[in-house]
Amino acid sequence: MKPFHFSLELVRVLRQQKERLAQQSYATALTASNEAERQVQGAEAELTSVWNLLGGELRQGLTASRLAEFRSWGQVLEGRWQERRAAAAEARRAAERAFEQMTVAARAREALDRFHDKSRRAHNRAAQREEQKTIDELAVQLSTTPGPLQATHPQS
Repeated sequence: MKPFHFSLELVRVLRQQKERLAQQSYATALTASNEAERQVQGAEAELTSVWNLLGGELRQGLTASRLAEFRSWGQVLEGRWQERRAAAAEARRAAERAFEQMTVAARAREALDRFHDKSRRAHNRAAQREEQKTIDELAVQLSTTPGPLQATHPQS
């Protein structure tokens, strides 16, 4: 019997490649999301530091111009913090989309792998049936052919 040939092997290879690309895309998006979160935390720390410094100077007494400087600087830092939070949220959404694409690609590849395995099992069963048929035919031929040890009786 001829060897197993899966007619959709090229599609299977393409789906494996698509899944690998989706995995790489997800890893990149996840790294970007983690970096964006670190930037948010850095902006929060910087903002907290300025407000703590302002609180310390308020207890000691400060001029109106110094208060205006703190207020302006605080607004700048709060604006950065808001921008970084928005960027982090977008990075999270991008990572979620990449995860969904990776999941879809994995399911598509798995479905084709199951079909491949089912086709291979069917081919193997057919090969076993063919082999058994050949063995049975040989056994029938051997049982009807007199061998050297079989006694032949003359017909009377």
